[in-house]
Amino acid sequence: MTPEPVPESPAAGAGWLLRLGTRAAVSSWLPVLALAGVLAIAQAVQRMFWPSLFLGDPALRLEGTLLVAGGGCLVASVLARAVVTAIGVGTGAARLRTGAAAGVPPATAGLRGIAWAAAAALVDLLLSSWFWGVLVASGVALVLGGPFVSLLGAAGFALALTLGILLGPAMALWLELGLVVSVVRPVRMGAAAGEALRLLVGRPGFLVGAWLVTAVPAGMLTAGVQVMAAGAPGPGWSAAGAAGVALLLVALVEALATLIRLDALAALVLDGDGALPRPAPAPVRPPPVPRATLVTTEVVEARPVGPVAPWSPGE
Repeated sequence: MTPEPVPESPAAGAGWLLRLGTRAAVSSWLPVLALAGVLAIAQAVQRMFWPSLFLGDPALRLEGTLLVAGGGCLVASVLARAVVTAIGVGTGAARLRTGAAAGVPPATAGLRGIAWAAAAALVDLLLSSWFWGVLVASGVALVLGGPFVSLLGAAGFALALTLGILLGPAMALWLELGLVVSVVRPVRMGAAAGEALRLLVGRPGFLVGAWLVTAVPAGMLTAGVQVMAAGAPGPGWSAAGAAGVALLLVALVEALATLIRLDALAALVLDGDGALPRPAPAPVRPPPVPRATLVTTEVVEARPVGPVAPWSPGE
C-alpha cells in the first residue's frame, strides 16, 4: 500500500506575516540603528557632494578631487547599506525560524548583500537607459515624423510610460525578494533570483500590500519631518540643529520601514520552507450554561374560589 500524501499546511496570511516582520524588526534595535546611521551618512554625503561639485568656487580647481572623493563616499555608503541590510534581515530571519535548519552566516550574508546591491545598480541602469531611450525616440518620432511615424511615436510614448510605471516597482520588489531569499536560504544567486520571481508571481498582493503598509507611512512621516525642519528660523545654530535632527529622524524612519518590509518577506520565504511559527488557534467558545425554565410561557390567571363577601355582581 502506498502511503497517503501529507497535506500541505495552508499559506500564512498577510497580517500574520506583517506581524512577524514587525516583531523581528523591533525585537533588536541594533540593526535598525546601524542601518539608520548608514542612511544618515549617505544622505549627508549627497547633500554636501552635489552643491560642492556644481556650486563651489572654480578658482580652487577641486572638481576632480571632489568627484573622486564624493563618488568613493557614495559607493562606500551603498556597499555599507547593502551589508547592514543583509545582516539585519539574516538576524531577523534567525529569530523567526523554527526547527533545526541553520541559517546563512553573517559574513556570507554581507557578501550576498553586496552582490545584490551591484545587481540592483545594474538593473536600475539598464531600466533607466531603456526608459529614457524609448521615451526620447518616441518623442522625436511624434514631433518630427509623418502621420504614420507620429502614430508609432505616440504608441511608443504611451507604452514606455505604462511599462515604466509597472516595471520599476516590480523590479524593485524582485530585487528585494532576491536579497531576502539569498540571505535566508543557503542558495546561489541564480536560484535566489528564480525563487524571487516565483514568489513575485505567486503572491503579488502581499508584496504590494507590504510595500504600501511600510513605504507610504514612512514617506508621509518623512515629508512631515522635512516640512517642520523647513520652518526653522534663518541660517544659524537653530537651523543647523533642525536640519541635523530632521536628517536623523528621516534615516530612522526609513530604516525601520525597510527592515519591517524585508523581515516580512523573510517570513514569507520561511513559510514556504515550513519553518515559520503558526499563529495561535482561535479560542474555542465554551458551551452555553444550561438554564432551568422556572416559568412557562403559559398565561397564569388568578380566579376566586368559593364565596367572596361582600361582593356585588354589578361592580
